[in-house]
Amino acid sequence: MTESSAAHGSVRPGGRTERTRRQVHDAVRSLFAEGRDTVSVREVSERSGIHEVTIYRRWGNVESVILDVAVTQLNEESPFPNTGNLRDDLLTWATAVSAQVKSKEGFAFYRALAMARSALFGNEESAAAGNAAAYLKTRTDQIQAAIDGSVARGENPPTVEQIFDAVLAPIYLRAVFGYIPPDQDLEQLVDRLLVGSI
Repeated sequence: MTESSAAHGSVRPGGRTERTRRQVHDAVRSLFAEGRDTVSVREVSERSGIHEVTIYRRWGNVESVILDVAVTQLNEESPFPNTGNLRDDLLTWATAVSAQVKSKEGFAFYRALAMARSALFGNEESAAAGNAAAYLKTRTDQIQAAIDGSVARGENPPTVEQIFDAVLAPIYLRAVFGYIPPDQDLEQLVDRLLVGSI
């Protein structure tokens, strides 16, 4: 299968395709590390040395590029732990997420991810929407595995949605509006969620 016939954002292990992906990812991350709100395909091309046509052929648009990079970063750098202690796992994860959004690069990625996601409304069949769905599924599967373990121990854990609402949403709102630091009172967020659960 040639690169031009591959699906947008698809990856073959090793070879030129993986080198291209790595160069583009590195370029996007370096641009966001400068505190950028968004980037263009031209800027990514110039920074990575990868031709614009190749980027468009591979990803389709800049939103797909951003989502691919963000999904990879989030899944690699802040996976949900599963140690057998749900409270500790939630606190470890919340700490990692809040540390990300406190950094210049991490907050830029969060903003870019939100902007890219909003650009997809009405276009849920796009490659970028597929990347966003893949990230969400990976994340929810990780959390669900920890929840399943908690159930097996005879506990009554919250659902994935409750975890997102009670722990993740406040961290992101704090980062956006700045009314308190994202990492303030994380134990309180987790314990409030778990009251009567474990």
